[in-house]
Amino acid sequence: MNNNYEISVSQPVNNMQDYYIIFEIKNKQYAININNVIEVIKLPQIHIPETTPLGVAGYINYNNCSINVIDLYPLLGFETPAFSVNNQLIITCFEDLCFAVHTEKIITIKLLENNKIETFPYETDVSIIKEIFHDTNEDIHIINIESIKKIIEINKTKENRINYSELLPKDDKSLEILKVRSDLNKKNAVLFSFPVDYNSVNQYILFNLGKHNYYLDLKYIKEFVSLKRLNITKLPYTKDFIKGLINIKGDFLVVIDLKNFLNDEKTEIKEGSKIIITQGKNFNIALLVDEIKYIKNLKNIPKLNFNYNNEYISYEFMEENELYSIINYEKIINDERIYINQS
Repeated sequence: MNNNYEISVSQPVNNMQDYYIIFEIKNKQYAININNVIEVIKLPQIHIPETTPLGVAGYINYNNCSINVIDLYPLLGFETPAFSVNNQLIITCFEDLCFAVHTEKIITIKLLENNKIETFPYETDVSIIKEIFHDTNEDIHIINIESIKKIIEINKTKENRINYSELLPKDDKSLEILKVRSDLNKKNAVLFSFPVDYNSVNQYILFNLGKHNYYLDLKYIKEFVSLKRLNITKLPYTKDFIKGLINIKGDFLVVIDLKNFLNDEKTEIKEGSKIIITQGKNFNIALLVDEIKYIKNLKNIPKLNFNYNNEYISYEFMEENELYSIINYEKIINDERIYINQS
C-alpha cells in the first residue's frame, strides 16, 4: 500500500460496510467495523464495582444507560496500562448489547478491502480476533464484536485481579475533567434506544484548523490522505485559499486551504497535515486541515443563540468549554470561487 493513503476507496464513505476504526494497542493495530460504532468519546468517569469479570474495567453512564467499559488488554494477553484523560472510548453496539471499548490511541478510519482480509488462523467461537487484514506494510487485527458478549459471560466465573481503581487518574485536575465529561454526557444524552439504526446517520468527522474544532458530515467524505510525500502543483492566478492540484490515483483535485477559505488565515503545511477528499454531486474537492481526530454521533445538538456572519457554518455549540462548528458543505461546494476557471 502507498503510505500516502490512510484510506483508499472506490465507493462513497456513506456505504460503511467495509470501513473500520483503527486503533493501537501495544504498537499493534486493531479494528472495529464502523457499522458497530455509534461514536467515539473522551474518557469520562468510570464507576468501578467491587467485582468485575475479566475484560470489564467498570461501567459508565451513557445515554441514560449503564454500559460496560471493555478492557481489551487482558483479553489480548497484555498488561493493562494506567488510564489517562487523553484516552478514548469507542461506543459500540451489537444486537441488544452496547458497550464502550477503551483505547489509548485511535489512528484513523480506513477501508479494509475484502480481498485482503483473512480468517484468523486460531479463531474459535469466543476468539477476540476474528479476522486479520494483510497488506504490504501492515497487519490489522479485526475485533470480533460478536464474541465479546460471550467472553464476558464466560469470564464472570474467573477472578479479575486487575485493580482498576489504581489505574484511573487520581490527581484533582484529571478528576475534575472526568466529572465534567460525565455531566456533559448525561446532559446531552441523545435519547435513542438500543439496538439502533445508526449507520452513517448523524455521524461526523471532527478535525482541527489551528485551535478551532470543526465537524463535517461523514456522508460527504470519500477518503483521507496524508500530505507526506504528496506533491501539490501550484496554480497561477488563483485565489490564495487554492493551494493547487493533487493527483489521486489519476484524478486531479483542487486543494482548498479550509482555514484560509473560512477565516483568511493560511494553514502552515506540516508533515502531519491531512487532506479530506470530499464528494459533491458534480465533482470532488480536497480540503486541507491540520488534524483529523475522530468520529462523533451528533444528534439534538443545541445551537448557540448568537449571530455570526459565516454562511459556511451551519451552527455551533459548546462542549467542555470549547466551541465546535458544523461545516455547511453544500455552501462550500457551490461557491463559485473554488472553480479554477472562475478564480
